[in-house]
Amino acid sequence: MAVFPSKDWVEAVLEAAKKSEAYQEAAKDWEGDFLCIVEGDAEFLRELSRKEVMVGFISLIDMIPAQDRMKYQGTPTGKVFEAIGIPLDVSLKDLNADEVLSKVSKLSAGDVKGVSLYVWADFWHGAVRNMVPVAPGEHQDAAFKLSGTYSAWKLMVSGKQDTIRLIMSNKLQLQGNMAYMMKHMKAVVLLTKEVFAGVPID
Repeated sequence: MAVFPSKDWVEAVLEAAKKSEAYQEAAKDWEGDFLCIVEGDAEFLRELSRKEVMVGFISLIDMIPAQDRMKYQGTPTGKVFEAIGIPLDVSLKDLNADEVLSKVSKLSAGDVKGVSLYVWADFWHGAVRNMVPVAPGEHQDAAFKLSGTYSAWKLMVSGKQDTIRLIMSNKLQLQGNMAYMMKHMKAVVLLTKEVFAGVPID
């Protein structure tokens, strides 16, 4: 079981994609990367108060090289990092999660409004060639952009709702070639069911 979002979750998704023959077959003609944007909301703030989620969150942010992480400086996300003691310019491996948690308790829902996390995923002919957290402004030329609140993303990655339903209900917003997306609907559905929901999350 993995925490969403975390380094372990990213690695487990990549492994699930390698194991799913159904997804690989459905997506064999798919070409196009995604910039995934996860927006802070009240559920995100609640989840951050759990130590295992905070540890996972720190592991995800630490995947971004420190020099790139500096691009968060001055953004709503960077201000929250500063408020809870997550430095932008150094490795986070030795960061004390308990100290960070004590500061999270002082945040309000208004503080996380405007917070955005970015994950770039490179889907190519049935393979997920890469999936990494990235800094603001990176991979803006991605074929597709999928954005929404943390709670909407969690519905998708847990398999409780499929991507198409979340897009149709406007809980997730998709930018890109919609005709191409509709043509490859089966690949999108199996990506949710077989790959994302194939990784149990806590």
